[in-house]
Amino acid sequence: MNETFVTLAASATLAVGVAAFARQRGWNMAMPLIIAGVIVGLLPVGPSAPPDPEIILVAVLAPLVFGEALGSSYLDLRRVSRPVLALAIGLVVATTVVIGAVGAVLVAMPLAIAMALGAVLAPTDAVAVSAVARRAGLPRRLVSILEGESLVNDGTGLTALKVALVAAAAGAVTIGEVTRVFVVAVVAGVAVGAVGGWILAWVLRRSRDLVASNALVLVAPFLLYVVAEELGGSGILAVVVAALMIAHSQHSDPGHSGRVQSATVWRHITFVLQALAFFLVGLEIPDVLIRLDSAEIRDVVILVPVVVVALIVTRSAFVLVMVAVSHRGTDVRASRARIKGGAIIAWAGARGPVSGLAAFSIPIFFATGERVPFRDVILATTFCIIVITLVLSLTLAPFARLLRVASDDDEATLRRVDVMLARAALERLSDVESESADAGRPLPEEVSDRLRADVESRIQIAAHPESVTATQEIEVAQMISTARAMVRAEQEELLRLRDDEGLPDALVRPMLRALDVRDQALRTRGAG
Repeated sequence: MNETFVTLAASATLAVGVAAFARQRGWNMAMPLIIAGVIVGLLPVGPSAPPDPEIILVAVLAPLVFGEALGSSYLDLRRVSRPVLALAIGLVVATTVVIGAVGAVLVAMPLAIAMALGAVLAPTDAVAVSAVARRAGLPRRLVSILEGESLVNDGTGLTALKVALVAAAAGAVTIGEVTRVFVVAVVAGVAVGAVGGWILAWVLRRSRDLVASNALVLVAPFLLYVVAEELGGSGILAVVVAALMIAHSQHSDPGHSGRVQSATVWRHITFVLQALAFFLVGLEIPDVLIRLDSAEIRDVVILVPVVVVALIVTRSAFVLVMVAVSHRGTDVRASRARIKGGAIIAWAGARGPVSGLAAFSIPIFFATGERVPFRDVILATTFCIIVITLVLSLTLAPFARLLRVASDDDEATLRRVDVMLARAALERLSDVESESADAGRPLPEEVSDRLRADVESRIQIAAHPESVTATQEIEVAQMISTARAMVRAEQEELLRLRDDEGLPDALVRPMLRALDVRDQALRTRGAG
């Protein structure tokens, strides 16, 4: 059986098990998965490091980044497009140059190879950054900047790596050649993503078969990535653009029936792929470290601490300049808030599976047959820095509390919006009553009274939250709890009828699914 398939199947099973264990305990799953991968990699049995990193880039990272982008908002990212582009392009280039200089000076790496190390470490990790930012309770704007940066900078970093490897193989490249590669990568990646996203959004809007249309979206990232790469573009950038277009289309249609189903499917897929990506990084670490000779170990020991410091200093300096340039002339209070936000952005620079798999994709030999120098040093340095930055990322929440950077207080906004939604519902109810009466099928009075009373109660509570007493809150909680208990009784009785009286499963499953939806609605209402 194919070795890559066996590795992926076994790794995915182990990774999901560890991730589920960490999730149940409320832990960030990145470090437990990397540790588990290292342990498995040291064992004489079990999956080993994947032999073909290109397959992993397409099979794991393309759908993973696609799923992460589906959960993002094009509108939110557009509001923070300037800092996102500055970080995703400018900071990646700056980091590549600085780390390249560090590698060339410290361990005498050829400059192009040192730049390859910089390109590998330049992108932040979408999975780690998003999870940590949300856990830290940061304001929406900071979360949008960090998520947008980590989605876009993967394409920039991988393109920089491509340029560095071309330069290493050729001996040198001109500024014109570097510019051409970057422009082609961005233009082709965005173009493929835009065309693919438009086609998929068009299909989703017009399809009545949710299973078929959502299945098409599931397989789309693979083709988008491959087509963009074949055209010299960034495959990662293509899947990000397509996913943002699809997500925007789904959330712009008020009656889109597949929105909930699509979100549920991709939530499960991204969970599996996130777990697998971190596990694979851990799995590769033992093999890389074992291959190092004494001179290479010395190089890694020198590089790791200096590169970590260089990454932090470069990011901090870039963000400081970015904040100073973009917010000149603001008042003192606003300046303090933006400086605090800049400090959070500067500290949120975790690296993850993208860097690990990008390093692993560096070929062993050039096309000429010459061995790529310092490859294992780059791999070992990258994996060590991934672990260190992930550990440092756990301090983001305490750092935010120290700076008194709190999440947005949306309570007043949510109440105002809820009142507007309730009034829209009342207006529509009045229209339905009039239309029904004109058609000779008047809406029963008890039905309209019940619907109106429920909506008017929402308006009263939203407009005057102070009027809601503790007793009323307890009564609502008891009502929801009782309603869920009643649904559970129906589920149990339905299964008893199937098991004891032979009610066909073909009848049971649709009814059970309807009860599950009702229970989920009650659970959501109770959580709100």
